[in-house]
Amino acid sequence: MPPQGCGACKWHKTCTKPPIMLALIVHVLTLLPAAAGCITNSGKSACGYHCLAAHGEVACARTAAGICGSTEKELLCWDPPDVVRAHYGDKVPPPECRTRGGALSCGYHCEAGSSEVRCAATPDGICVTTPRGLTCWDPPAASYCTEPIALPRPRCITVDGNAACGYGCVARNGELACAATPGGSCQVLPGGIICSDPESPPMCGGQPCRPDDPTTGRPWCRTTKLN
Repeated sequence: MPPQGCGACKWHKTCTKPPIMLALIVHVLTLLPAAAGCITNSGKSACGYHCLAAHGEVACARTAAGICGSTEKELLCWDPPDVVRAHYGDKVPPPECRTRGGALSCGYHCEAGSSEVRCAATPDGICVTTPRGLTCWDPPAASYCTEPIALPRPRCITVDGNAACGYGCVARNGELACAATPGGSCQVLPGGIICSDPESPPMCGGQPCRPDDPTTGRPWCRTTKLN
Protein backbone atom coordinates (compact mmCIF):
# COMPACT_ATOMS: atom_id res chain seq x y z
CA MET A 1 0.00 0.00 0.00
CA PRO A 2 1.45 3.42 -0.91
CA PRO A 3 2.60 5.58 2.04
CA GLN A 4 0.09 8.23 3.16
CA GLY A 5 0.30 11.30 0.95
CA CYS A 6 1.57 9.46 -2.11
CA GLY A 7 -1.93 9.02 -3.55
CA ALA A 8 -2.16 6.58 -6.41
CA CYS A 9 1.41 7.06 -7.58
CA LYS A 10 2.97 3.97 -9.06
CA TRP A 11 6.38 4.79 -7.60
CA HIS A 12 5.32 4.89 -3.96
CA LYS A 13 8.63 3.37 -2.81
CA THR A 14 10.40 6.44 -4.13
CA CYS A 15 7.66 9.03 -3.76
CA THR A 16 10.07 11.39 -2.02
CA LYS A 17 12.21 11.75 -5.13
CA PRO A 18 10.16 14.43 -6.93
CA PRO A 19 10.49 16.97 -4.05
CA ILE A 20 14.22 16.25 -3.89
CA MET A 21 14.53 16.65 -7.65
CA LEU A 22 12.52 19.91 -7.51
CA ALA A 23 14.80 21.29 -4.79
CA LEU A 24 17.81 20.36 -6.91
CA ILE A 25 16.36 22.15 -9.95
CA VAL A 26 15.63 25.28 -7.90
CA HIS A 27 19.17 25.20 -6.49
CA VAL A 28 20.69 24.91 -9.96
CA LEU A 29 18.54 27.75 -11.28
CA THR A 30 19.72 30.03 -8.47
CA LEU A 31 23.30 29.37 -9.51
CA LEU A 32 22.71 30.46 -13.10
CA PRO A 33 23.85 33.99 -13.97
CA ALA A 34 21.18 36.63 -14.46
CA ALA A 35 20.03 36.97 -18.05
CA ALA A 36 20.14 40.28 -19.90
CA GLY A 37 16.88 41.71 -21.15
CA CYS A 38 15.15 44.82 -22.41
CA ILE A 39 12.40 46.95 -20.94
CA THR A 40 10.11 49.58 -22.47
CA ASN A 41 8.03 52.14 -20.61
CA SER A 42 6.43 55.38 -21.72
CA GLY A 43 8.05 55.03 -25.12
CA LYS A 44 11.53 54.63 -23.68
CA SER A 45 13.60 51.45 -23.84
CA ALA A 46 16.73 50.16 -22.14
CA CYS A 47 18.59 46.86 -22.24
CA GLY A 48 20.86 45.22 -19.72
CA TYR A 49 20.42 43.50 -16.36
CA HIS A 50 17.94 43.94 -13.50
CA CYS A 51 16.03 46.52 -15.55
CA LEU A 52 13.62 48.81 -13.75
CA ALA A 53 11.01 51.36 -14.80
CA ALA A 54 9.96 54.33 -12.65
CA HIS A 55 8.78 57.91 -13.15
CA GLY A 56 8.52 57.43 -16.90
CA GLU A 57 12.20 56.42 -17.10
CA VAL A 58 13.84 53.06 -17.69
CA ALA A 59 17.31 51.89 -16.71
CA CYS A 60 19.36 48.70 -16.56
CA ALA A 61 22.61 47.66 -14.94
CA ARG A 62 25.52 47.01 -17.32
CA THR A 63 26.44 43.68 -15.73
CA ALA A 64 24.77 40.73 -14.05
CA ALA A 65 26.49 41.77 -10.82
CA GLY A 66 24.78 45.17 -10.89
CA ILE A 67 21.61 46.39 -9.25
CA CYS A 68 18.83 48.94 -9.85
CA GLY A 69 16.76 50.83 -7.31
CA SER A 70 14.32 53.70 -7.18
CA THR A 71 12.76 56.25 -4.87
CA GLU A 72 9.73 58.51 -5.35
CA LYS A 73 11.89 60.81 -7.49
CA GLU A 74 14.99 58.91 -8.60
CA LEU A 75 15.93 55.83 -10.62
CA LEU A 76 19.46 54.50 -10.25
CA CYS A 77 21.38 51.53 -11.64
CA TRP A 78 24.82 50.68 -10.32
CA ASP A 79 27.54 48.15 -11.15
CA PRO A 80 30.53 46.99 -9.10
CA PRO A 81 33.87 48.32 -10.42
CA ASP A 82 35.70 46.24 -13.01
CA VAL A 83 38.38 45.33 -10.47
CA VAL A 84 35.75 43.72 -8.22
CA ARG A 85 34.30 41.68 -11.07
CA ALA A 86 37.78 40.69 -12.22
CA HIS A 87 38.67 39.52 -8.72
CA TYR A 88 35.49 37.69 -7.72
CA GLY A 89 34.52 36.39 -11.16
CA ASP A 90 31.05 34.84 -11.07
CA LYS A 91 30.98 35.06 -7.26
CA VAL A 92 30.69 38.82 -6.89
CA PRO A 93 28.87 39.50 -3.60
CA PRO A 94 25.47 41.11 -4.29
CA PRO A 95 25.31 44.87 -3.72
CA GLU A 96 22.39 46.71 -2.15
CA CYS A 97 20.51 49.97 -2.64
CA ARG A 98 19.43 52.06 0.33
CA THR A 99 17.40 55.23 0.68
CA ARG A 100 17.22 57.98 3.27
CA GLY A 101 15.39 61.28 3.05
CA GLY A 102 14.73 60.82 -0.66
CA ALA A 103 18.42 60.13 -1.37
CA LEU A 104 19.40 56.84 -3.03
CA SER A 105 22.75 55.09 -3.11
CA CYS A 106 23.86 51.62 -4.20
CA GLY A 107 26.94 49.59 -3.37
CA TYR A 108 28.21 47.74 -0.32
CA HIS A 109 28.00 48.21 3.44
CA CYS A 110 25.72 51.23 3.01
CA GLU A 111 25.24 53.64 5.89
CA ALA A 112 22.46 56.19 6.27
CA GLY A 113 22.81 59.49 8.09
CA SER A 114 20.13 62.00 9.00
CA SER A 115 19.51 63.04 5.39
CA GLU A 116 22.00 61.17 3.24
CA VAL A 117 23.13 57.66 2.43
CA ARG A 118 26.46 56.41 1.09
CA CYS A 119 27.88 53.04 0.11
CA ALA A 120 31.32 51.56 -0.41
CA ALA A 121 32.21 50.69 -4.00
CA THR A 122 33.58 47.24 -3.16
CA PRO A 123 32.47 44.36 -0.92
CA ASP A 124 35.75 44.80 0.94
CA GLY A 125 35.08 48.45 1.73
CA ILE A 126 33.48 50.01 4.79
CA CYS A 127 31.30 52.97 5.72
CA VAL A 128 30.89 54.75 9.04
CA THR A 129 28.61 57.46 10.37
CA THR A 130 29.99 60.25 12.56
CA PRO A 131 28.51 63.53 13.81
CA ARG A 132 30.22 65.22 10.85
CA GLY A 133 28.71 62.95 8.21
CA LEU A 134 29.35 59.72 6.38
CA THR A 135 32.72 58.30 5.39
CA CYS A 136 33.18 55.38 3.00
CA TRP A 137 36.49 53.75 2.17
CA ASP A 138 37.63 51.04 -0.25
CA PRO A 139 40.95 49.16 -0.47
CA PRO A 140 43.14 49.83 -3.51
CA ALA A 141 42.97 47.36 -6.40
CA ALA A 142 46.56 46.27 -5.77
CA SER A 143 45.59 44.83 -2.38
CA TYR A 144 43.54 42.05 -3.99
CA CYS A 145 44.93 38.54 -4.38
CA THR A 146 44.91 36.44 -7.52
CA GLU A 147 42.50 34.00 -5.88
CA PRO A 148 38.87 35.16 -5.50
CA ILE A 149 39.04 35.57 -1.73
CA ALA A 150 37.68 38.37 0.40
CA LEU A 151 40.15 40.73 2.04
CA PRO A 152 40.34 40.93 5.83
CA ARG A 153 37.74 43.39 7.05
CA PRO A 154 39.02 46.95 7.49
CA ARG A 155 37.91 49.15 10.35
CA CYS A 156 37.25 52.81 11.00
CA ILE A 157 38.33 54.97 13.91
CA THR A 158 36.87 58.34 14.81
CA VAL A 159 38.22 61.36 16.67
CA ASP A 160 36.13 64.50 17.24
CA GLY A 161 33.75 63.50 14.46
CA ASN A 162 36.52 62.86 11.93
CA ALA A 163 36.96 59.33 10.58
CA ALA A 164 39.77 57.30 9.05
CA CYS A 165 39.30 53.80 7.65
CA GLY A 166 41.63 51.04 6.57
CA TYR A 167 44.05 48.76 8.40
CA GLY A 168 46.28 49.16 11.42
CA CYS A 169 44.59 52.45 12.30
CA VAL A 170 46.18 54.72 14.90
CA ALA A 171 44.99 57.91 16.60
CA ARG A 172 47.11 60.36 18.57
CA ASN A 173 46.50 63.93 19.71
CA GLY A 174 43.53 64.42 17.43
CA GLU A 175 45.34 62.97 14.41
CA LEU A 176 44.27 59.67 12.90
CA ALA A 177 45.45 57.53 10.01
CA CYS A 178 45.18 54.02 8.58
CA ALA A 179 47.21 51.85 6.23
CA ALA A 180 45.71 50.98 2.85
CA THR A 181 46.34 47.21 2.84
CA PRO A 182 45.92 44.38 5.36
CA GLY A 183 49.70 44.10 5.63
CA GLY A 184 50.23 47.80 6.32
CA SER A 185 51.00 49.44 9.63
CA CYS A 186 50.99 52.86 11.24
CA GLN A 187 53.41 54.34 13.74
CA VAL A 188 53.33 57.39 15.93
CA LEU A 189 56.54 59.36 15.34
CA PRO A 190 57.66 62.79 16.54
CA GLY A 191 56.45 64.34 13.30
CA GLY A 192 53.05 62.65 13.38
CA ILE A 193 51.53 59.35 12.33
CA ILE A 194 53.26 57.57 9.46
CA CYS A 195 51.61 54.63 7.68
CA SER A 196 53.31 52.26 5.26
CA ASP A 197 52.18 49.33 3.12
CA PRO A 198 53.94 46.39 1.43
CA GLU A 199 55.07 46.92 -2.13
CA SER A 200 52.21 46.48 -4.62
CA PRO A 201 52.56 43.63 -7.13
CA PRO A 202 52.51 44.29 -10.89
CA MET A 203 48.90 44.39 -12.06
CA CYS A 204 47.44 42.76 -15.17
CA GLY A 205 43.88 43.65 -16.06
CA GLY A 206 42.83 44.57 -12.53
CA GLN A 207 44.51 41.54 -10.95
CA PRO A 208 48.05 40.74 -9.82
CA CYS A 209 50.02 39.34 -12.75
CA ARG A 210 51.10 36.27 -10.79
CA PRO A 211 49.99 34.51 -7.59
CA ASP A 212 51.65 35.32 -4.30
CA ASP A 213 54.29 32.85 -3.23
CA PRO A 214 52.71 30.50 -0.63
CA THR A 215 55.52 31.15 1.84
CA THR A 216 56.88 34.61 1.06
CA GLY A 217 53.86 36.30 -0.55
CA ARG A 218 51.49 38.74 1.09
CA PRO A 219 50.16 37.03 4.24
CA TRP A 220 46.50 37.89 3.63
CA CYS A 221 46.66 36.05 0.29
CA ARG A 222 47.72 32.75 1.88
CA THR A 223 44.23 31.59 2.72
CA THR A 224 41.36 29.43 1.52
CA LYS A 225 39.43 30.10 -1.67
CA LEU A 226 35.77 31.06 -1.60
CA ASN A 227 33.37 28.12 -1.74
